[in-house]
Amino acid sequence: MKKDIKKFLEFNGKSIYFLAVDGQYWIAIKPIMEALGVEYTRQFKNLKEDKILGAALALQPMQVPGDQTRNYACLPEFFIYGWLFSIQSASEELANYKWECYRILYEHFHGAILGRKELLSEKVKAQIEVDTCMNTMNPDVAFQLQQANKRLNQVNAKLRELDAKVMEEEKTLFDT
Repeated sequence: MKKDIKKFLEFNGKSIYFLAVDGQYWIAIKPIMEALGVEYTRQFKNLKEDKILGAALALQPMQVPGDQTRNYACLPEFFIYGWLFSIQSASEELANYKWECYRILYEHFHGAILGRKELLSEKVKAQIEVDTCMNTMNPDVAFQLQQANKRLNQVNAKLRELDAKVMEEEKTLFDT
């Protein structure tokens, strides 16, 4: 079993660490709570009582620089982002963190939706032109058909590029 401890991120002056075990990333809960100004004991109890998160929770041995190896309660990375939204606390740091997450999620999905909507509208217009040309074929229409097909192919290419970009951006949100 291959294990590798790495720095996850720096937040509010606290280092958040994760442990890579056979390609699965385990993120320590306590440093996150400290960085967010949230009381750890209560959140750990809530985690243990949650049907899904409690089953995913595990102790993982980590050696933090300057310390001996200690067992930390950890969640797989898969659960971390959703779990953070479930935390209830009056902590100002947590509120700021959630606001930033809401902003990032909105900008990501709203931009992707608007871009895709515009491209789909262009695609429909181009397809209507193709259909109209096909129904009224005459010598001049051949050129119009060729141009409409070019636009249709360009829009399809842009849609594929946008989809690939969105998928890559979503992937980088979870890369460490």
